[in-house]
Amino acid sequence: MSGNATTNDLWAALSEASGKDVKTFMDAWITKIGFPVVTVAEEPGQIGVQQSRFLSAGDVNPEEDTTQWWIPLGLKTANNATPASQELATKAETLRNVDESFYKFNSYQNGFYRTNYPPERLAKLGAEKSKLAVEDRIGLVADAEAMAVAGLGTTAGLLTLVEKFQDESSKAVFAQIAGSLATIRSAFAENEAVTRGLQAFTQQLFSPVAEKVGWKQAQGEDYLTGQLRALAIRVVGGAGHQKVIQEAQRQFAAYVSGDKTAIHPSLRIPVFRIVIENGGASEYKALKNEYAQTTSIDGKDVCLTAMGQVPTAELAKDFLDFQFSDEVATQDVHTGSISLASNPKGRRVLWDYFRSEWKTVSNKLAARPIIMDRYIKSTLSKYASQEMEQSISDFFKDKNTEGYDRGLQQVLDKVRTNARYRERDEMLVLEWLQAHQYA
Repeated sequence: MSGNATTNDLWAALSEASGKDVKTFMDAWITKIGFPVVTVAEEPGQIGVQQSRFLSAGDVNPEEDTTQWWIPLGLKTANNATPASQELATKAETLRNVDESFYKFNSYQNGFYRTNYPPERLAKLGAEKSKLAVEDRIGLVADAEAMAVAGLGTTAGLLTLVEKFQDESSKAVFAQIAGSLATIRSAFAENEAVTRGLQAFTQQLFSPVAEKVGWKQAQGEDYLTGQLRALAIRVVGGAGHQKVIQEAQRQFAAYVSGDKTAIHPSLRIPVFRIVIENGGASEYKALKNEYAQTTSIDGKDVCLTAMGQVPTAELAKDFLDFQFSDEVATQDVHTGSISLASNPKGRRVLWDYFRSEWKTVSNKLAARPIIMDRYIKSTLSKYASQEMEQSISDFFKDKNTEGYDRGLQQVLDKVRTNARYRERDEMLVLEWLQAHQYA
């Protein structure tokens, strides 16, 4: 006779094989909602670690923070080649005799938790990043971003950390940094002084790698170097690097004049985006023609992503009319709108269109709730003000949101989080940028 195995059977088998009580430390991970953040506090001769439930909004209530996870700390120091096997099984613990000259928790990001370091430690880790694996560098930046947005850390701490990465060579690490900077720019997009400062910061950080990899693919070049080139050109061009903008415009002009070899296939997105950001109606029209004519498997997505960076409200309105016409497949509408939502010059137009043309939007998307759900989560979540949260909530009050009601609630939560982040850190970010001569 045979029967179905249960979770407890698995824990029992693993306990027998390992000699450890696996069930005890796995129960919280399996039966409880969420995951933890480990907050680090430094004192002379010792380090305090405390676990709590992590919420991206940073507003966890005491009644939501009762779980005690078993957390493998994975502490790496300057003296140990292999991370130490310390565990955190209580709410808080004090670690003594730790080499404070260099240390990092969650080595190789093997544990499923966030780490919140003091700002001074973030700066030290940035300065000693050569001692960290690629996984650790990615995790360090990602955690610092999450802490800043949640209000458990600061954006100044994140910027101080990534400022040390000018000589970084990993595409994966640069992609994380680019994503984190995009989060900051999006939240503070309406502050022109912050925007200009972040552009200057981004240029200083990414220009060395953009100049190193250049525009042309070398013979025998590996795939990741090509990906790094596309990322670096897109980021510095988007931050206003004039030489990069001019070269992108030169290549685009040759491309639309008939020389389809003028732009390397891997550079279409950065070149198209840069040209649209810094162009006008003629460049936009040329890319719409490219959309209609392309035979590339990803050509239409590339064009929609680039067109979302239009520099004027008039072009943004035209682009939205285009997206909701029969020329764009229903499943592709979100591609262009995600880009438009990330564009400060088009974000407001997107919401105005969504409301005024609701019938058109609904007819295109609502027949398939999963598509509507994806659309509102990927576009409306970019806003960062209490007024927008209220506006979105009010608009949907009398709408039938069956099939995407949960996604809508996630959007409202995200906009609320973004608004709090903006209100809390906007002036502090400007002060940091000014103090470091970026603004």
